[in-house]
Amino acid sequence: MKIRSDILDQWSEVRSHLPADFDLEATARSRGAFTRAREIKTPETLLRLALAYGGCGMSLRETCAWAEAAQIASLADPSLLVRLAKAAPWLGDIVTALIAEQAKVPAGRWAGYRLRALDGTSICQPGADRTTWRLHVGYDLATGQVDQLELTDVHGAENLQRLTYARGDIVLGDRYYARPRDLRPVIDAAADFIVRTGWNSLRLLQPDGEPFDLFAALAAQAEQEGEVQVRVHEGTTGGPPSQPLILRLVVRRKDPEQAQAEQKRLLKDAKKRGKQPDPRSLEAAKYILILTSLSADTFPTADVLALYRFRWQIELAFKRMKSLAGLAGLPAKKPELAQAWIYARLIVALLAEQIAGKVPDSSPSGHGKTDRKPIALASHENGPRQHPRRHSWTVAMAHRSQCLRPNSSPPL
Repeated sequence: MKIRSDILDQWSEVRSHLPADFDLEATARSRGAFTRAREIKTPETLLRLALAYGGCGMSLRETCAWAEAAQIASLADPSLLVRLAKAAPWLGDIVTALIAEQAKVPAGRWAGYRLRALDGTSICQPGADRTTWRLHVGYDLATGQVDQLELTDVHGAENLQRLTYARGDIVLGDRYYARPRDLRPVIDAAADFIVRTGWNSLRLLQPDGEPFDLFAALAAQAEQEGEVQVRVHEGTTGGPPSQPLILRLVVRRKDPEQAQAEQKRLLKDAKKRGKQPDPRSLEAAKYILILTSLSADTFPTADVLALYRFRWQIELAFKRMKSLAGLAGLPAKKPELAQAWIYARLIVALLAEQIAGKVPDSSPSGHGKTDRKPIALASHENGPRQHPRRHSWTVAMAHRSQCLRPNSSPPL
């Protein structure tokens, strides 16, 4: 990646892409990353060493050799390990500052809404067969950039509260985010959500609080796409009673091939565990279930399903992080050093997108059917109003569709 040679040989250009208002010296001292000048004379030198080690894939020994040859610093690899481990929180601050700088660019909005995806990805230390660190990422689908990020250990669960929300945000999440106590705070922040759910992820009731028979509702659905109103049981909070959480359960019947593939997967997993699959799981495998707080007047059933497809873009962002930025190859086991390495990789990934230009989009818009109706959002304030409460997605996205490939993403 070109950014590697830039970091090693053209530091002044890389330095110019760091946030201008981020004081490297003051923040490094306040975080304890830099206390006094010995082998490493300045915080800027410490950052260069961190990016050479974490961002460019050098070992500790190779980093020290490079620094000696470039007359940047003279130290042994045990000393560098200690300094980088102490610098991890400071490097995290730099990641946060870079993301905040990106957020200053006006986000593309569709009729006043900002579409965001939320997901987590696992990072494993050497020799580990399960998650060691988890990276929680908020992704602005209009700018194609990370707009929020949090690094936690394996105990950091995925939930909607990893993001902060503003009025007009629509967050997209997979079934791990369908948790009853995480939904209401999004609405309280004047935002909305579209989250996938399973048949047993939540306790669903009828709007009046009576029991809700999900499978009876599925069997009664005559069309391929439909929806019902449901109330989410939030459990006992111990606080004052609140208004019932009434949402839309959007249902899409899968194509027979998709349903059979999912049922086959469930049967295979159950066989591995020596168990029989739950018949309800096999039946639910025929459907896609999505919960949303969006108004049905503005976002009809088909539009909710179409918007959810855009969640696929964050999966592509993770692939870029793990392949191009090399996040999949964590070399360190010491927690503090591992954090420093991950943050350094993220700094390089963010700088690379600035220096090299934004990566192309990939639109999960189905199978390229030209006769598909435009996605309805909301009426354009200054345009003609032939169709109240309707706004053409095709027009809104035309300027961003030059390099999109409709067939490049899987259907729901």
